[in-house]
Amino acid sequence: MSLLNRLRKSRRKNGEINKPEFFSKELGETYEEFWDGMAQSVEGAYMGVAGKPFGETATEENLDEHGRQTVEVISKKIELKPDDVVLEIGAGVGRLAKVIAPLVREYHGTDISRNMIDHARRRCAGINNTFFYHAATSDLSLFPSSKFDAVIFQVVLIHLDREDTFHYLEEARRVLKPEGRMWAQFYNLLHHGGWEEFRFAVNHGIEQGGKVRGRVQCYTHLEVRKFIEEAGFAIDETKSHLESVKQNFDFPIPDLDWEYYLIAVAKPKS
Repeated sequence: MSLLNRLRKSRRKNGEINKPEFFSKELGETYEEFWDGMAQSVEGAYMGVAGKPFGETATEENLDEHGRQTVEVISKKIELKPDDVVLEIGAGVGRLAKVIAPLVREYHGTDISRNMIDHARRRCAGINNTFFYHAATSDLSLFPSSKFDAVIFQVVLIHLDREDTFHYLEEARRVLKPEGRMWAQFYNLLHHGGWEEFRFAVNHGIEQGGKVRGRVQCYTHLEVRKFIEEAGFAIDETKSHLESVKQNFDFPIPDLDWEYYLIAVAKPKS
């Protein structure tokens, strides 16, 4: 869900001291501080990962349905199998985990925020093949090489600085098995929707008195291709959507933000 659609103000009432707004610079300067701040409450955590699913305030039900529609696309694109061991970076509140876990042997999810992980564990309680980890740094040093059959980046790379994005992609290459598959989602700077996101981030940063740690960061199709290939991947052109502006999706999009997605499906280079 776009930052334009996610940003909402949250103030204490009855004369109490104001707490930071959602997506405020006050939440913190580091990834961990910022997303922990967002996820202090259920409301903030859900706003951070999904905004308003289907235009409505997030509930357990519509969050699950939004996750189901997203996983339906991802699972087909990277061909999830019952024996797969899957890693999602930026697992958030387990929006995708609840849907992916029944499809595979093991689901593993990391997040930079302990609070997000706490929400995910609560939401996935009783699903025995889900494993969640707090990742204190922007890498996958928790895991050995060649452990996973699939790695998923959904609505996470758009919140990272380019250096961290590329390092995560390199780490994904390391932890994937030679025959593994990767899904990586970005926002398209050249699409008018992506450009609006970028302009909003500029204006929001000015209003906040500096860059907001959780701001949306956009890419061009050429940048995505460069990052993916230099990280050691071969892009599957038949399953990716990396046109310069408008994508010819071969599936119904779960929400309008997908119109300015760039999607790379890739495998490690041999």
